[in-house]
Amino acid sequence: MDQEFQLEDVLRDLTGEMTHVYRWLAESAGINHTDLMCLFFVRTADGTATPKSVSQHLGLTSGATAIMLNRLESAGFIVRRPHPTDRRGVLLSLGDEVQKSGILQLREKFIRLNQEVFSSFSEQDLAIVRRFMGALLVNTRDSLRRMRLEHIAARTDEIAKSS
Repeated sequence: MDQEFQLEDVLRDLTGEMTHVYRWLAESAGINHTDLMCLFFVRTADGTATPKSVSQHLGLTSGATAIMLNRLESAGFIVRRPHPTDRRGVLLSLGDEVQKSGILQLREKFIRLNQEVFSSFSEQDLAIVRRFMGALLVNTRDSLRRMRLEHIAARTDEIAKSS
């Protein structure tokens, strides 16, 4: 158990430091942290992101998502295009301002900053780290979704009982 606590401490600290980096990056582009996370999601979705998928991924209400997307669209960070098979839907892609600002090039900056650390591990070591981090990510994401759904169900039951 001690090993798990030590790992959790390191992961929490790394997450905190990465959050500071993301906030700094967002501030330097004149947006907020959630906006930046939206841009990362849209990039990863590679043309398949919808307002609903952004909302679900970020844990935002549809209203908060709409406000954020309007702000990002006005600034040129995202573009909305009609969905090819759903005439009422839209797909999101990155706007020209993302490329101009270099905001999503954190990956290259991160690798440069940490090159000495990466090169101190063998390819086999890094493969193990990737496998571990990937499994942890999937499990955490799935657990969070399940907890959110359980919370919503519990709140719905509370409301129903009080009515």
